[in-house]
Amino acid sequence: MLSGQQVDAGAGVPAARAPRCTDSDLFTVVIDTLREVGYDRMTIDAVAARAHVSKATIYRRWDGKAELVVAALRDQRVGVHNPPDTGSLRGDLIELLRATAAICTADCDLMQALTFAMRTNPELERLVRHQVLPAGRVASTAILVRAAARGEIPPEAGEREMFHDLAPALTMSRIVAHGLPADDAFLTQVVDQVLIPVLRYQHDGPSPA
Repeated sequence: MLSGQQVDAGAGVPAARAPRCTDSDLFTVVIDTLREVGYDRMTIDAVAARAHVSKATIYRRWDGKAELVVAALRDQRVGVHNPPDTGSLRGDLIELLRATAAICTADCDLMQALTFAMRTNPELERLVRHQVLPAGRVASTAILVRAAARGEIPPEAGEREMFHDLAPALTMSRIVAHGLPADDAFLTQVVDQVLIPVLRYQHDGPSPA
């Protein structure tokens, strides 16, 4: 008997062992299942069956469905969290919005379904707000640090909180709410007319007494 292999009784030839399911493979199954059936109808049983892993394997890493979904969402957005350094604030912002637009376009239905699920599932809402949404600021924060180092924006000037909210919100609204394409013409307009002015805005000092 051969250890670690299955034997085809008819041919007497060891059967190939199934390839190991990586985290990336599992996350792909999670996202695909979410797209097909939505969050409420997705089950750990279904994910385990499609990924060819045991439920015990999943539960050793994640406490439940909400934790697994959030891990998959964070993994899917790695590219957005590491935008290229184009050498200018304007170029960096356009690349950031392109990446955001690509995700919104590909996952419009998924994002709408998750937004609805968050309203009815407090645990999912808590995890998304604390683990997914803050991670989205990694890229935009890196862009601001680089721009300040180049002298394109003052180190502490500008409406930083407003910028972090505007950058994804305008792109998502264009695609998800209005059903319009976020092409380069639109993204450039957002960068030139909204984001850069917001970052360069400075409050006037207090009026003299």
